[in-house]
This record gives sequence, structure tokens and C-alpha cells, in this order.
Amino acid sequence: MALKKSYIVITAFIAFWIIVIGWGMFKTTVKLTSKAKETPPSAPVKKEGENKEAGALGLLNKGKKNNETVSEEKIGAEKPAKQTPAAAETTPAMVKTVRVKAANFQDILPAMGTVKGKTTAELRFETNGVINAINFREGDKVKKGDTIASLDPKDALLRVEYTKKKLATAESAYKMDQKKVEITEKLYKVGAIIKEKLEEAQLETEKAKLEMEMTKQELEIALREVNKTYILAPKDGIIGSKDAEAGEFVTSNKKIASVMDINDINVEIGIIEKDIEKIKLGQKVEINVDAYPNQKFLGVIDNIFPVIEGKSRTLTAKVKVANPEGVLLPGMFSRANILIVQLKDAVMIPVTVLIKLTPTVNVVPVVSFGNAAPEEVEKGAVPGKVELRQVEVGYTGSDYVQIISGVNPGDLVITGSTGEIKDGTKVKVVGVEESAL
Repeated sequence: MALKKSYIVITAFIAFWIIVIGWGMFKTTVKLTSKAKETPPSAPVKKEGENKEAGALGLLNKGKKNNETVSEEKIGAEKPAKQTPAAAETTPAMVKTVRVKAANFQDILPAMGTVKGKTTAELRFETNGVINAINFREGDKVKKGDTIASLDPKDALLRVEYTKKKLATAESAYKMDQKKVEITEKLYKVGAIIKEKLEEAQLETEKAKLEMEMTKQELEIALREVNKTYILAPKDGIIGSKDAEAGEFVTSNKKIASVMDINDINVEIGIIEKDIEKIKLGQKVEINVDAYPNQKFLGVIDNIFPVIEGKSRTLTAKVKVANPEGVLLPGMFSRANILIVQLKDAVMIPVTVLIKLTPTVNVVPVVSFGNAAPEEVEKGAVPGKVELRQVEVGYTGSDYVQIISGVNPGDLVITGSTGEIKDGTKVKVVGVEESAL
């Protein structure tokens, strides 16, 4: 029984190793077969210059993960085939173009600003007193002569009444002295009195007359004091902030309110430093405000501040705008479009197309048709050639530049290319845009 068990164990051990050795031989055979298929039938003969390639290949293989090797055939397959000079010349570069045309051109500079009253008058009482009434609110429109506010007029009216009575007394005294002079003159003529008595009566009459005139002036002053208890609007406009209340005692130094003229208003706009040279007095400006989105207001630059102020480094320009209907109010936010230049029938091209060779020499790449039909070149059926034309430049804006000579309406100006643009280079037109002007 023990012998039988030993036999079974030995047989199982021998069978295990037979299976292991057989599986190893099978894997080795498969691996050798696959490597034989990948190996070329004959190794290429290395030339003298290939030692450097082998060195470079070795460095490349060292950089690979897990020590992977890269065959020379794989590297050669990944390298793009070098194009011969003849092939490069026969393959035209693809270009996009824009067709030049003459059109009316306007260059507009956008800016932002705030509506301001053209003039502002501060309103104060001319005398001291207690405010009796204030007849306005901030933002109210007023007409010239409207009563803005008033003081308690009792003291001033009492002074007027007193002066009127004083004047009546003075007038009565003057009339009595005049009668006295008439009687004295008659007595003097008949010799009843001496001349000194007549002169004395005449002097008393002159004195009464002077007192009457002085009282009249006092009455005028008293009436003016009454007028000083009222503040009247000096002109048509809009009321600004209110700085006092009814019942408050004020002096002539106390500001009650301000009135702003809005028949003509100013819009103060900020000009950034790089655009300052474009701004001039008299330039036309179009103003838009959010309150009236469908209405445009026209004005002109009336004043330019000589100092750049603020952290934004902007220059302030004042735009004078007519406002007869009074719809533009101080404090409104505004958007301004400043007309920098206006050209008629101008040849304009994108400023990015212009090639500046020297400070005074500029060229523009244009598609030359040669002997080919322009329609065929424009469709891309026939290649054209690049012609670098020297041009005379006029006005230069942020997006467009004026060409005075060198480029004509109808020419195709190259705006983009897949290759280098040189004079005489063959090109294939793949797009023709019409000028947006």
C-alpha cells in the first residue's frame, strides 16, 4: 500500500515537470518565430556618416521609457519628406483677399462723458432773515423771474410804511414853505418886509425840498429791502441741490440753491492719452443718452482742457450741445461719437495689410493676374502672382489706411496667406471679400 502511494507521487512529479518544460519550449518557439518575421532579410551596410545617426538614435532610445528601442526605419518613416525646390515653386500659396473700392469714409472715436449745465448760478438772499417759503424742489425747471424762495417780509414792509408817511410829511412841509415864499415875495414887492426875510423864506423852502427828496430815496431803499426778501430765478434753467429749509435763519452768505442753464448744455467727455492728437476744436460730436435711446443730439467740441487729470490719465473735452427742449439734464451719463475725419470717394484698405519697409516707403501685396483671365484667378482655377506695390499713404486710422496712389479700385489685396509673400510668388486665391466700407 505504501509502495503504491510512492509510485503515484513520483508519477505526478514527473508529469508536472514535463508540462512545465513543454510550455516553456512552446513560448520560446513562438517568440523566435515572431522575431524572425520582424527582422529584415539582410542588414543594410552602414556608411561612414551613419555613425552619427546611430549615436543620435542611441540617445533617443535612452530617453524612451522601459528601454524601448526605435528602429531607423521607424524614424525615417516619421520624418516628412523634404520638398525639392522645383516642387515648392510649382505649389502656389493659398491666399485670402479683399477687393478694393472707393467709398465715403468716416473715422469715429467713441468716448464717454457726463452732461453738465453750461452755466450755474448760486442763489443767496441779499439780506438777513428767516426763510418764509421755498417754492422749488431739486430738478424742477424754472423760468426767468420765478420766485424761488422768500424771507419773512414784516420788518421790511413796516419800514416801507414808515418811509411813506415820512415822505407825506416832507411833501406837506415843502408845500407850506412854497406858500410862505409866495406871500413873502408879495410883501417884499410892496416894501412891507426887508429882502433878508424873503431870502430866509426861500432857504427854508429849499431845505424842505431837500428833505422831501431824501425821504423819497429812503422809500426806494425800503422798497428794495422788501425785494431782497425774495429770490427770483435769474434765467431759465433747472434747480440744483437745495441747501436750506423754511423757518431757518439765514444770512447773505448762506447758499440757498443753484440754477443751471440747460438751453445750451456741455457734455464733458474723457479722451485717453493716445487719442489726444486726434481731437480738435470744432469737431462734430454725436451724443446719446440712455433716457432717450432713439434720439441723437449733435454738438461740437467747444473747449479742451490743457491738463491730463485723474488716475485714468484722460483729457477732458467740453462738447457744446443745443438743448432747446430741455430734455438733457445735468448728471446724465452720455456716450459720444467724435467725427475725426470724413473722406469722400477714398480708397481704404485694412491697416494690417500695409507693409512698412522704411519710415517713408510702404508697400501693399496685390494679386497680379498676368495674362490670365481675372475671373479664373479670382475663382482659384488659375494661379496669380504677388505684386508688391509701393503706395502713397494718406489718413491712417485704427483699422483702415487711406491709399492715395499705388492701389486702385477693383484690385485684390492679400489679407492672409499660407506661405511667405514675396514679389512674383505664385498664389491661389481661395477667398475674395468685398470691402465693408
